[in-house]
Amino acid sequence: MRKLACCAVMCVLLAKGASASVIWRGDYETGDTSQWTGIEGIPSRLTIVQSPLRQGKYALRTELHQGDIASSGTRNELQLAGLPEVEGNDHWYAWSTMFPADFPAPATWQVFTQWHHSGCCGSPPLEFDVLGETIQISHQGSQILWNTPLVRGVWHDFVIHVYWSSSNGYIEFWYDGQQALKKTAVQTLNPGEYNYLKQGLYRNASIAEVAVVYHDGMVMGTSMADVAPELANPPAPPPDAGPPPDPQPDAGPPVADPGQPDAGPTVQDVSSPPPAQPIVKTAGLPGIPGCSSSGSGSTAVFGLLAAGLAFTWRARRRRTQRR
Repeated sequence: MRKLACCAVMCVLLAKGASASVIWRGDYETGDTSQWTGIEGIPSRLTIVQSPLRQGKYALRTELHQGDIASSGTRNELQLAGLPEVEGNDHWYAWSTMFPADFPAPATWQVFTQWHHSGCCGSPPLEFDVLGETIQISHQGSQILWNTPLVRGVWHDFVIHVYWSSSNGYIEFWYDGQQALKKTAVQTLNPGEYNYLKQGLYRNASIAEVAVVYHDGMVMGTSMADVAPELANPPAPPPDAGPPPDPQPDAGPPVADPGQPDAGPTVQDVSSPPPAQPIVKTAGLPGIPGCSSSGSGSTAVFGLLAAGLAFTWRARRRRTQRR
């Protein structure tokens, strides 16, 4: 019993250890923004909604107007300052974003998710932007690591793996369930600085239109299985049915039932009179009506006439002799 109890305790501890690799969730399932450590912008522009949703019960609605200024920029963002990314960190992130059908996208930059550096100035080492009609990942605001056309009105799923380093950093990236960027070397930290996560909308001050964007499901972990289990453990494909079976051999022409004897050719009934022969009419010979003057038929007719004349002559002779 003591051994069984120890085994049960070990199983519980192992299960807890496995789930602990999810470092943090910012998925708004608390019904507020308390999972994040701060707000840069106007709090009333960062609201928790129940529709549209990508997962769970809640999502973040970010609204931005021209003139919404915070930290010397036009922005309304949430930030996570309590979990800084430092040299040697190896982390995975996953979340979903939707740009509504009326999302404005002039030919200038708009940042919707970023890992901002701790220094004062310049663009961050890693950020997700909208630039005109394109979504992209950029480094220091100038090096484009990946891009794709902006598609509005649907949720888009982002999964990124980052090794944080100022000398040998790299990223790899999945978009809408497909790997969009293989392992790519990039400086993910500025030397001597750390990064922290921000999400919402930050854009060029020249944009006049009001913009709304939705975020949902942010999670941070140490493996793909932590943040995107559906990618790490895809469903197994159905078993291969194998090649089609060989076709059945040709049975050939049907074979008569061996139990039934062959009836053989039909035997004419001798008790019945023979069938009447057809009557052949021939054209008349010269001087002899009804006979033909040429061909084998003519020869047969002449033979019959000659035989008849001979028979008549003999009969007359016999009668003469009898007298």
